[in-house]
Amino acid sequence: MLSPQTPWGYPSMLAVVLWGVSAFLPKLALRQLPPLHMTVYSNCFFLLGCVALQAFYGFHVEFNARGVMLAGLVGVSGGTAQLFYNLSLRNNSLTYNVVIASLYPVVATLMAYLFLGETLGARQAAGVALGIVSLLMMVKTSDRKTEGP
Repeated sequence: MLSPQTPWGYPSMLAVVLWGVSAFLPKLALRQLPPLHMTVYSNCFFLLGCVALQAFYGFHVEFNARGVMLAGLVGVSGGTAQLFYNLSLRNNSLTYNVVIASLYPVVATLMAYLFLGETLGARQAAGVALGIVSLLMMVKTSDRKTEGP
């Protein structure tokens, strides 16, 4: 259960708030910048934040070739996803994009089940199914809005 008393409670709640802010702010930035430039600038500031954190913690860097390769894939996939999110956000509503983008745990859950052999309990399976249903409902609602009279 999510609670401030658990060791991960406050960090988890703070992450949710910051993810919400980071999903909202691009809509404002995209009024001033094209999607590619917004993505580049936001990632540059992310890098500056990472350097500041490394400085704060003493610049001790652990190296493992496979770990670094996987971290690189995380960066490439995350940066590319952010660019696609920004491209979509530029032409669509924030409320629509945020709901669609928030379904990424469905993909991660299915990948963990298929590739890592993690178990998928009844609740997780129901969550995946409901996520897919919500995506289909969003797409159908969007189709009706664009069809016209």
